[in-house]
Amino acid sequence: MNLHSHDSASAGEISSARSTPRELHAAPTTSRWSAIGGTLQFLIALGLTIAALGYLIFAPAPHRAETQASAVRPPAEAISPELIRIEKGSSIDSKLEVVKVQKASITAPLLSVPGTILASLRPGKPGEGNFWQFDSPEVLTNYTEWQKSIADIKFTESQLKSVNELAETRIRSQTQVVERLKKLVDAGTDTLKDLAAEQAALIEFQIQGQKEIYEADTAVQTAKRREASLTRQLQQAGLEPSLLQQSTSDMDIVMANVPEAALSRVKVGQKCEARFFGLDTELFQGTVQSIAPVISKERRTLRVLFVIDDPQDLLRPGMYGDIGLGTDPREALLMPAYGLIHVGKSDFALVQQDPEHWRITEVQVGEPHNDMVEVISGVKDGEQVIGHGAILLKPFVVNSVLTRNINRVAASINPRR
Repeated sequence: MNLHSHDSASAGEISSARSTPRELHAAPTTSRWSAIGGTLQFLIALGLTIAALGYLIFAPAPHRAETQASAVRPPAEAISPELIRIEKGSSIDSKLEVVKVQKASITAPLLSVPGTILASLRPGKPGEGNFWQFDSPEVLTNYTEWQKSIADIKFTESQLKSVNELAETRIRSQTQVVERLKKLVDAGTDTLKDLAAEQAALIEFQIQGQKEIYEADTAVQTAKRREASLTRQLQQAGLEPSLLQQSTSDMDIVMANVPEAALSRVKVGQKCEARFFGLDTELFQGTVQSIAPVISKERRTLRVLFVIDDPQDLLRPGMYGDIGLGTDPREALLMPAYGLIHVGKSDFALVQQDPEHWRITEVQVGEPHNDMVEVISGVKDGEQVIGHGAILLKPFVVNSVLTRNINRVAASINPRR
């Protein structure tokens, strides 16, 4: 048993000893093929990298050129503070609607403003005549004092006339006495002492007459100044005294509050209409009679007065309503209301200069009529403007307004520049 085991072990050692050199010989061969494979992989990766770099360098060149070109010429840009270029067929251009400004004959109000009834001429009792009713006790007091001042002027003027006549009569009579006495003195029938006394009396009459005339004239001027002061107080309250002197029955004086910015649209003689809240089914017609000489300090509005007839006695002082000024038939320029761009206190329209250029134009507008708005100034009949989509270009308009304001301030600071 031991001998056999020993022989088997010896055979295994011999076999192991024979195989070891063969394995040592095969290991270098495997490492060489691995190195060659790694080199090939590196070369392939390097070639792919070079190819990718070449594609990135040369292939995208037209795309970059197109991108740079589009960066140089965007679809919409400001050429100057007043001019915008919009590329024809661009994405922005496709969203814009171009419409034509057209003339139309309309009778709609040029301006709609709030208003109120200031005074109403009411029928009085038989034999007493008509009397004015006002919307506040203060106005009634001013009106009463104003009427009294008119009466005072008439009285003081009559007094002045009488004083003048009295002074002239005294002086004329005394002058005749003096002239007659001179003749008697020359004839020797009267003394110089009597003549001197009559001449002194004549001087006294002249001095007294001048004093009385001055006092009477001062009273007239005082009455006139008071009447003028009360007239201004009535005007401050919105009333024109000349209208209060009319005596037509069933007459109402209506005041419209026109904003300071719209003063140029109002003039005497304009037709107007009024619809009051308590009588919304009734429409009253009138004509602008006067424009107040002062602007309301609190509301910054101008008070425009007109007279309406109320034969049915429906209106009362203090009633509020909507006043439409300028209802005379007229030719008006109309453009879409949605084409206006409002910046600050101004409105702007984009007027076409050529197919790709649009001019930023400040416009004055009146009241809207459905989806249109009346243009008072800024555009002409037949001009093309942007309607729908104009709001997309508001940033350009805002920048234009800011640039103009900055230039205006700079010019005022340094006018030589």
